[in-house]
Amino acid sequence: MKIPKDLMFEYLLSLENYSDSHPTLKDITMKEALAAQKKIINLGFSDQDIIKMKSEKLLIEFRSWRQETGQ
Repeated sequence: MKIPKDLMFEYLLSLENYSDSHPTLKDITMKEALAAQKKIINLGFSDQDIIKMKSEKLLIEFRSWRQETGQ
């Protein structure tokens, strides 16, 4: 079973937002990233599953999704 792409994209977007955020917003954006990660873990996946799913193909799909959705 694979992590649903919409959840993986939400997680990747939250990590990107954290990386790009102003230092005064780091705590808020980190909470968003952790909340997205928790959703994935609550479905029965582990941190290792998240790491394994990250790939060049997924990142290309993520970038395409961002453009399509205006994220």
